[in-house]
Amino acid sequence: MQRFFRYFRTFFILSILLWGLDRLFPLDTKRLYKPKSTIILDERGDVLAVKLSRDDYLRVPIEETEISKDIEEIVLGYEDQYFYAHFGINPLSLLRASFFNLTSTKNIGASTISMQLSRMMNHYPRTFFSKFIEMIRAIQLEIHYSKKELLKLYLDNAPYGGNVEGFASASLAYFGQKPHELSIAQIAYLCSIPKNPNRNRPKPNKDINSLKNALLTRLYHEKQIDKIRYERSINERLEVQKKSFKNTIFHLSHRIKEEGFVHTSIDSKLQHQLGEFLSAQSYFLKSYNLHNASAIIIDNKTMKIKAYVGSTNPYDTAHGGQNDGVNFLLSAGSTLKPFIYAKALEEGIITPQQKIYDVPLSLDGYHPLNYDENYLGEVSASEALQRSLNVPAIELDRLLGDKGLYEILKIARIDSLNKSKYYYGSSLVLGGFGIKLIDLAQLYASLANSGYYQKASWLKDSSSTKKTKLFTPQSSYLISTILSDSVRNSLSTSWSYTQGMSKIALKTGTSAHAKDILCVGYTPQYTVGVWFGNFDGSPSQPYNNKSITGLEGAMEVVIKMFGVLQAKDWFIKPKGILTQKICADTISIGSCKSIQYDEIIKGVKRQTPCKILRAEVLNYLFTTHQIDSFEALSQHNCYQEWKRYNPLITSPISNQTYTYNKYLDENLKKTKFECFSYDTNRTIYWMIDDNEKITSTSANPLYLYLPPAMHTVRCMDTNFKEKTIYFKTDER
Repeated sequence: MQRFFRYFRTFFILSILLWGLDRLFPLDTKRLYKPKSTIILDERGDVLAVKLSRDDYLRVPIEETEISKDIEEIVLGYEDQYFYAHFGINPLSLLRASFFNLTSTKNIGASTISMQLSRMMNHYPRTFFSKFIEMIRAIQLEIHYSKKELLKLYLDNAPYGGNVEGFASASLAYFGQKPHELSIAQIAYLCSIPKNPNRNRPKPNKDINSLKNALLTRLYHEKQIDKIRYERSINERLEVQKKSFKNTIFHLSHRIKEEGFVHTSIDSKLQHQLGEFLSAQSYFLKSYNLHNASAIIIDNKTMKIKAYVGSTNPYDTAHGGQNDGVNFLLSAGSTLKPFIYAKALEEGIITPQQKIYDVPLSLDGYHPLNYDENYLGEVSASEALQRSLNVPAIELDRLLGDKGLYEILKIARIDSLNKSKYYYGSSLVLGGFGIKLIDLAQLYASLANSGYYQKASWLKDSSSTKKTKLFTPQSSYLISTILSDSVRNSLSTSWSYTQGMSKIALKTGTSAHAKDILCVGYTPQYTVGVWFGNFDGSPSQPYNNKSITGLEGAMEVVIKMFGVLQAKDWFIKPKGILTQKICADTISIGSCKSIQYDEIIKGVKRQTPCKILRAEVLNYLFTTHQIDSFEALSQHNCYQEWKRYNPLITSPISNQTYTYNKYLDENLKKTKFECFSYDTNRTIYWMIDDNEKITSTSANPLYLYLPPAMHTVRCMDTNFKEKTIYFKTDER
C-alpha cells in the first residue's frame, strides 16, 4: 500500500510540475497555423483556380476524411512507427540513435512526429540543448492535442520543396489529385520528400522512382506493407512535374476571400464554352472598337451562378481587361423596359394587344427618339416592347406613378440606384443609369421565377437568399411570351440560324453611341446575360458604314449558349390568365376599329384611356385622321374628364434660361411658344407678362421675341383652363 501511495505521490508531483511548466512556458502554435491557400472547386469538385496564401505559399489543409489508411500507415511507418505508443519522445529510438551517432559515421534520426512539429514551430538551432527543448515541447504537444490532431498538423506543415507546404498541397501540385485519390506509389514518393525537400522534390530529369522504391523497400522489409501492395507499387512508374493551375475564373476568384477549399456552383464545361463564344465574338467586335466583354449564367431554379466571365482577357491591361464586367456599372439601354410593361399589365394600363402610341412628345424640352429616329404611331403594347420603342415606355412609366421602374429597382435593392427619382427622370427608362450585369441578370431571373427576385450565389452549398416579390406570375408569364416572340421576329431572315433553337425570352439593349451592347435571355431553367463594350467608356465605331447593336453583337452569344444548354422546357401558363375578345383601340370614337382576342389577367380592371392620353396624342390622332374632328371627341365618355385638364405647354420650358447672341437681329432671337389643349375648341390664348392676349390654335407654334428678363407665360383654352410657367431670356 505504501508503494502505491509513493507512486501516486510521484505521479502527482510530476503532473503538478508538468502543469506548472506548461503554464510558465506555454506553447506558441501560431507557426503551425499559417495562412492557407484558396483552392476553388467547381460543382463537381474539380479545381478551377488556386490562389497562393498571403505569404505566397501553396498551403492546402488536408481534411481528416482525406487521411486514408494507406497515407497513415506509410507516413507513420517511415517517420514514426511507434507514434501511437509514445508520449512525444521515443526513448528506444533515442538510445538507438545515440549509439549509432557515437559509434558510426552515419547519423540516425530519432525525431518523432511530435518532435518534428516542435521543430517546425520554433526552428531551433541543431544543438543538444535545442534537442532537449524540442523534446519538452513535443511532450507539451502530446498533452494539448490528440494523436489524430498531431498527425493532421504534421501533414499540413511538412515541407515539400519550394513554396509547397503540406501533404495535400504536394498531392495537388505534383499529381493534380486529392490525397485520398493517391496510389500507394504516389504516397510513398511524397513521404520521401520532407527528409530533404529541395533535393527530393520533382525536377527535370529527376529520378523520383528510385526515391519511391527505396522507401517502399524499407517499409516492406520492416513489414509495414504486404508483398502484394509492395510489388504493385514498385512496378508503378511515376512521372510528375510541378503543375501550374490555369485560373479559369480569374475575376470570380478575386471576389473569393476565404482560405482553404471553396466549393462553387460553377459548371466548368459551361464556363469554358461561354468563354469561347465570348472570345470569338469579341474578336469580331474589335472592328467596331469594342474591346471588352463579360457574361454570366444563372440557374433560375437554385439561383446559383453556373458561369462567370468578367472579361475575355484579364491580362489585357491596355484595355482594362483586369476589370470585372459582371460587377461593372453599365448603361442598361432598353433592357429595363420589360419590367415597366410587366407592372403596366398588372395595373390594367395595357394588355398585350392593347394599342398604344409612339408619337413625338415633349418632356420638359426633351424629345425622346427611337433608335432609328422615327415614330411608328399606333402599335400594340407587345410590338412596342419587342421594338424597344422609347415613347411608349416613358409614357407607361409616367402612368404607373409610384409603382414605376424606379420603385421596382428600389424594391430589388439595386445599390447603384442611389439618387432621387426626380434626379433620374425619364432617362431611367432608357437605361440612363449604371447597373451591374449581375443585377440585370437577377432581374430577368425574377421573370423566370414567377416574379420573385433573389440574389444569385456562386457558393455551392450556401443557403438561399431572401425572395422579394416584384411581379405577379401572370404578368411574368405574359412578358416572357412577348419577349420569346421577338426572338424569331428578329432573326426571321436567317431561319437556318434559329432552326431547332430552344424557345427563349430575350431582350437586347444598346446605350447611347453604342457604348454598351447588351443581351439577356432566359428560359425556365437558365438566365444568360452578355455585355460588350469598353471599360474606359469609349463608344463603338461604325465598321463598313454599319453600326453595331445588341441584336448583332450580344444576341448571337446568348442564342449559341442556349444551344449548348439545351433548355427545351417552356413556362406553364399560370392560373388567372384569360383569353377574351377585346377592343384594342386606345380610344374609339363610335364603333371599335380593332376587335381581337387578347390575354388578360383575371381580376385586373382595365384603366380607361381618359388618363392615358396626353394632349399631344390627341393632336396626333386628329392630324392623322384617326379622329375625324375634335368635335367628335365630345362623343367620347372621357370628354368630361378631359375638359377638366389644363393645357400642356411644351415650349418654352418652365424655369429654363434661353440665351441669345445680343448682336443678332430680333427675328433671330425669337422663342418658340407651343401649347396643346384638351378642348374640342382648338382656340387658345397666350398671355405673356402684362401684354395683351395673343389668340392662337392648339399645337400650332408661335415664335416671339422677348427682351432679356424673367417672364410669366399663361396658356388658356376656351373653358378657362390654363397653365402658367416661368422662364428667363438673356442676351450676351
